[in-house]
Amino acid sequence: MPAIVSRLRRLATSRACVRNVLLGSAAASFLGRELSAKAKGGYKTSWSGLEIDPKDLLATNADFEKPVSVDTTEMAWASSPMPDVERKRVFLHGTKEAGKVTSVVRYAPGSSFREHPHPEGEEFLVLSGIFSDDSGDYSAGTYCLNPEGFVHAPSSKPGCEIIVRLRQHPNFEKSGLMNWLGIGSKPRKHTVVLPEEGKWLDMPSWGQNITMKMLYSEFEKDYEDSTWLEKIGSGSTRKRIVPPGMVEEVYVVEGAVNA
Repeated sequence: MPAIVSRLRRLATSRACVRNVLLGSAAASFLGRELSAKAKGGYKTSWSGLEIDPKDLLATNADFEKPVSVDTTEMAWASSPMPDVERKRVFLHGTKEAGKVTSVVRYAPGSSFREHPHPEGEEFLVLSGIFSDDSGDYSAGTYCLNPEGFVHAPSSKPGCEIIVRLRQHPNFEKSGLMNWLGIGSKPRKHTVVLPEEGKWLDMPSWGQNITMKMLYSEFEKDYEDSTWLEKIGSGSTRKRIVPPGMVEEVYVVEGAVNA
């Protein structure tokens, strides 16, 4: 089976990481991701840039000391700020519309979302249908990372579903002498991986009949987070060891997995 896996490091100030396992409608891809504790951890609203009062913070599956499993097929769809766009939130740490979030999002045919920025970035995988924005039209299996500063107005003519992670890809910030010298900023790259792109690699150290396709990593910029697709063969056992200080998020796209 394939799955999409994200592994990230806990942010020292915000504890902005995700839980261990999320079960989707089918199980064949995992998403893996890591974030560095060096990355900025302050919350800002998407629209005003104002700091959020701690008493207004919400938390769903945000205790990073405990593994959590969520079957999204048993969750009800909830409305979003835009008509005909619905969501199932499996992780939230922040305010209702301006927090670190992992959600399954469904666009009805012909639906669209108003133009908006993505503070601390956005990452998504198209699960079905066609997702469109200013940068292109993306079919099922397409992966996108939209870094800080990216602005778009998403839509879908035929309808689509995506798994999306918001505010979990902050850029490193310049400060002090580094800022004065004009060095030290390492913005993330806008990344699009189409279904036919990338190479599947055998991962014998993870177990038999397991392959992986890297979707995002910028280790050369000192970002420790990474995201990949993973296929686990029938009857195989995947050895999962999450390094200390890291959190791994897994979304099962197709097939079935026992965790």
